[in-house]
Amino acid sequence: MHRRFPAVSVLSLTLGLALSLAGACARTDLGSPCHLQDANGADLKPLPGREYLYLGSSECASFTCLATPGSGGAYCSQACSGAGASCPSGLRCGQISLNDSYLAAMKARLPPDQYQAIFGQVTSSFYCERSGK
Repeated sequence: MHRRFPAVSVLSLTLGLALSLAGACARTDLGSPCHLQDANGADLKPLPGREYLYLGSSECASFTCLATPGSGGAYCSQACSGAGASCPSGLRCGQISLNDSYLAAMKARLPPDQYQAIFGQVTSSFYCERSGK
């Protein structure tokens, strides 16, 4: 006695399994090297002991390039929800120092739409970062 399975069920099962495996193996660019840029679009070399957050990096899926002390250079990052939150790719969720007076000065100096375009992504000071900070 040989049982036959409907072709649709086998196809659905195969497709479902393939999609679940693809999601489990999804690659991320978090932690990959990226280049910091200044306001004029020129490459910026991180100074030792300083933090840099560059929003708008076309090298990173999240458009966020970060350099933190002891990280060995700039790398792709993304915002995270706060201390103790999980981050992919062996990164940890840590708080970076944002210069509030600089942000306030930029908000006063720039038209609202330009400020939003440049700094609108800054909704948190927590980002996925390499350990070594």
